[in-house]
Amino acid sequence: MSHHSILNRLQILVLCGVSTAAVAYPTIYPTGTTIYDPDAAYSSYILISDHADHGNHPSAAVRAQSKVPDDVRLIDMNGNVVHVWTVAPFFNKRSRLLPNGNLLYAGPDKTIFEYDWDGKVVWQHQGIGSVNDLRILPNGNRLLIAHQPIPDSAQAKVEDVGDKIAPWWAPRQRGSEEHQNGADLYEVNLDGKVVWEWHAHDHLDLNLFSPLTPLDDWLHVNSIAPLPENKWFDGGDERFRPGNILLNARNINTMYIIDRQTGDIVWEGTHDYKGGMAHSHEPEMIEKGLPGAGNIILFDNSLFPRFRTHTGQTFIIEMNPVTKEIVWKYETEGYANLKFFSKTMGSQKRLPNGNTYIAEDNTGRLFQVKPDGTIVWEYVNRGGTTRPSVVPYDFTPQLRAMPRPQEKRVTPPNNLDWQLVPDEDRNP
Repeated sequence: MSHHSILNRLQILVLCGVSTAAVAYPTIYPTGTTIYDPDAAYSSYILISDHADHGNHPSAAVRAQSKVPDDVRLIDMNGNVVHVWTVAPFFNKRSRLLPNGNLLYAGPDKTIFEYDWDGKVVWQHQGIGSVNDLRILPNGNRLLIAHQPIPDSAQAKVEDVGDKIAPWWAPRQRGSEEHQNGADLYEVNLDGKVVWEWHAHDHLDLNLFSPLTPLDDWLHVNSIAPLPENKWFDGGDERFRPGNILLNARNINTMYIIDRQTGDIVWEGTHDYKGGMAHSHEPEMIEKGLPGAGNIILFDNSLFPRFRTHTGQTFIIEMNPVTKEIVWKYETEGYANLKFFSKTMGSQKRLPNGNTYIAEDNTGRLFQVKPDGTIVWEYVNRGGTTRPSVVPYDFTPQLRAMPRPQEKRVTPPNNLDWQLVPDEDRNP
């Protein structure tokens, strides 16, 4: 039986209420690099951090946030650690590596840290809690997001709505007394000064909401991706001006593009495949020079899906933003399978060779697929992950000074006959 089958079977047992250990979480399953075809994969480093302390043994601690390792690591495709930053303790560990080798990190107490290659804090900003996303702008400024209570003047526009819920759940009411958290974007310069800001409550309908999510969590914006140079703008479509911001409102299953010059919403989009978006993450426009350039690619989690064929199955969706046509997707086959599913979190990236990198954060499973869906690399991190990212071998001066890592093929066992050997039959 393959490690995929073992993990899926254990997940099913857990979902059905069958405990596999002292805690209801899979116990024994392979970790580290489990598949690697160096000839077919795009090889790179991976910036990775643990989201929780799961472990893969019955005696291991499970989801004890105080025990989450306080580091962010660079690993190679075989799972070898090549560099480590010790960071301020926090469970989410949203981070981005800068071209100079510094690490930008969203930490506790609404504090953004920047560490140099050696782990020294060289910049920090407090007061904007970018737990879900943070971006580096071409001018060196930082684009941050906060989820703050909306002003009373906006809250007064929230209408009292009763019993807006599907009939098989208990009625839930959203009213003017349920004070909403909004979505607030800030561009901050290196002096800590806010030089641009945008507030969702000034531009979006406060009464467009999902009754299935926490009633005060109106949008839950989880991604703010500036648009790269693209063919649409080159062709005269002003909506796609580079630097405009692609914003993902997770809780209402809609993406928006914000015009940086006016603050107006100039584009909105979703998809309707198998019932449509279901609490997606990390939509980005594919950059020039990469296969699919100009399209928007996103991680569709499948939380609160509308169709049963989407339930328990995450998709990667690539869509043309002008026609809204889906031009490529990745999904696993089979009815109600659990081979690819991250209820919350997750990301994806189009790679230079046409492959797509995917991070299934809830399980800590990272993998890379060819356009036909063939998996050519897979890595399982025992503690879940927080949107780990691809880092090219030559991305920073420090990495360019390192020897290129060895790329060792990893072929998993045949899934028809692999099994654990009884203790007394194992070789000494």
